[in-house]
Amino acid sequence: MANVKKSILIRIFISYGGIVLLASFIIWNILKIQFAEGKKWKSINDSLTIKYKVINAVRGNIYSDNSTLLATSVPIYEIRLDLTVVNSDTFKKYKYQLAQKLSEKFADKPLSKYLIELNKAKRNNNRYFLIKNKLSYLDIKEMKKWPIINKGRFKGGLIIEEENYRVMPFKNLLTRTLGYTIDGKQKLKVGIEGAYNTELAGVTGRRLVKKTAGGFIPINDENEVEPTDGKDIYTTIDINIQDIVNNSLLNGLIKHKAHHGCAILMEVKTGEIKAIANLTVKNDGTYSETFNYAIGESFEPGSTFKLVSALALIEKNKIKLDDSVLINYGEFKILDKVMYDAEESRFKKQSFEFAFEHSSNVGISTAIQKYFAENPKEFIDYLKKLNIQNRTGIELPGEAKPFVKDFKSKTWSKISLPWISIGYEIKLTPLQILNLYNAVANNGVMVKPFIVKAIGEKGEKIKIFNTQIINQKITDDETLKKIKHLLKNVVLTGTASVIKNSNIKISGKTGTARISDGKGYKENEYYSSFAGFFPEENPEYSVIVVVNNPKENGYYGGIVAAPIVKDLAEKIYGYKINSGKNLNDFITANSIKTLDFAAKKDVLKKFNNKYLKKKIIEETTNADWLYIPSDSTGNINAKPIKDVKNLMPDLTGMCLKDVLFILENKKVKVQVTGKGKVFWQSIKPGVNIGKGTILILKMQV
Repeated sequence: MANVKKSILIRIFISYGGIVLLASFIIWNILKIQFAEGKKWKSINDSLTIKYKVINAVRGNIYSDNSTLLATSVPIYEIRLDLTVVNSDTFKKYKYQLAQKLSEKFADKPLSKYLIELNKAKRNNNRYFLIKNKLSYLDIKEMKKWPIINKGRFKGGLIIEEENYRVMPFKNLLTRTLGYTIDGKQKLKVGIEGAYNTELAGVTGRRLVKKTAGGFIPINDENEVEPTDGKDIYTTIDINIQDIVNNSLLNGLIKHKAHHGCAILMEVKTGEIKAIANLTVKNDGTYSETFNYAIGESFEPGSTFKLVSALALIEKNKIKLDDSVLINYGEFKILDKVMYDAEESRFKKQSFEFAFEHSSNVGISTAIQKYFAENPKEFIDYLKKLNIQNRTGIELPGEAKPFVKDFKSKTWSKISLPWISIGYEIKLTPLQILNLYNAVANNGVMVKPFIVKAIGEKGEKIKIFNTQIINQKITDDETLKKIKHLLKNVVLTGTASVIKNSNIKISGKTGTARISDGKGYKENEYYSSFAGFFPEENPEYSVIVVVNNPKENGYYGGIVAAPIVKDLAEKIYGYKINSGKNLNDFITANSIKTLDFAAKKDVLKKFNNKYLKKKIIEETTNADWLYIPSDSTGNINAKPIKDVKNLMPDLTGMCLKDVLFILENKKVKVQVTGKGKVFWQSIKPGVNIGKGTILILKMQV
């Protein structure tokens, strides 16, 4: 018995000793970590919980030729709460009201769900609790008045985070030309956004943040490095003309049920691209911009290339316009291959002028064969003199390289020369073809097409891009005179005669080319095109329209593409004559401070004077809205504001309430910065707008 007791006591002492030793070891390590190694472990902890967060710079804007906003960065916000800051009594008192506000505004969760989430966040002392993200400035302005949130940062724990996202106010216009950038492993730079990414992006900053249970919160402002905002890009695009060109192309593609198409309008003297449209059919039958065909798709142009053949024959004195060429009833065999005209002809021979105007493949190719077959190098060298073997050098990424077959090439054959003369065995982009026609319109001066006019910073243009001449004279004046005569007659009596009665005189050349599949040509699939310029005398614009695979209502260039050119040309001149640039001068900067706007009914209510009421009614018949400037003597003058259904009104000087009222029926989405009255709007007055258009307003007191 004594031995058993002794054994038990020994075990107790051993157990107790072990516990004491373990406790001593733990205490010793706590003291060691706390005092001897404290700095080391604190440093490791800080490295895991404190870091620098990148502050993105505000990306620069992209503007049209008259400073209409084409692309901008708009702030979106998120509201978070540091619930350790919120007094428990305050939280208890107002949590139900906050949950109710959230449920009513966003209608995404019931009040009870919001209440559960708020209570849980408070219990867990969440210092970075997300209330809501993807909020607009107006949302933030409203929510700052809500319970708890209205206590601010120090009593309500309010944290507002701001980020920027890219907006294109004109939505479906120019989307591919404006482009985008994608960072990461697969870097992608498209359009103007890609070409000028360095300038637009700016320089990022950084901020020291600390990790909490809910995320990272800023520590202080001392370690913050402010970002440098991106520069602005000013383009050559006229947004009103762009809208016209886009709609004309769209209507043409719909009419002919085409797969895709593009249109480019260029200012003859300068090379400025005023409009560039690219549309592709989607699975649902609608059209959108998915690829920049105007600069990125090279194709065998067909008959629009006959311009080059005519230039070579005439400049080198090989042929006169009234010289006879072989038509052979629209069919001619060259070695083992037969050359066909689009339609059978009743002529054995005709003048070269007739052959060009009626786009005879046989007539043009036999003339080229007759005068250049013995020395094809002479013809190919002439093509190179016109610079068609080189890209135009437009700033946008992705311009396809021209393919010009050399007579020394292994693939050159005895039928290459005649087929090149009519636009086969050669590949060019629509822009490269247009550049040739522009040079003819510009009296032989070939200029480089460009789409960016200036780079700006803080409202100042710091770098200007001017017209660059590629070739001072592509040919002599006499040749140009004859070529212009041919292009004029294509419209008057030739393959584009369907547009001869246009209100604006157009010169140009039609093209219809079979679509290659790499091995041969697809059955019944064609490129339909028209390239030219207008007006015929003293041309202002050069233009090309290319339509891929029209399936209905014809496929010839004169039937498909030429009417699109007629439509856009007439509308452009209608716009310039009737509504022109005065729309943008409706209000001047000097009048902003004195200008006031109001609904007509409110004005009449305000003035008790019968004479004033009568005067206002007489001066503004059928107007619902007025602007009321006072003259130098202080007299009131009521003027009507013309509100056209599909046009953007001038909102300068209006308060937000009136702006929202006017735009309500137009289905325009409004984003606002600042407070007071409108002093700047992203879409100029008079521009076409539609449902879903995004308008950005800047306001000041």
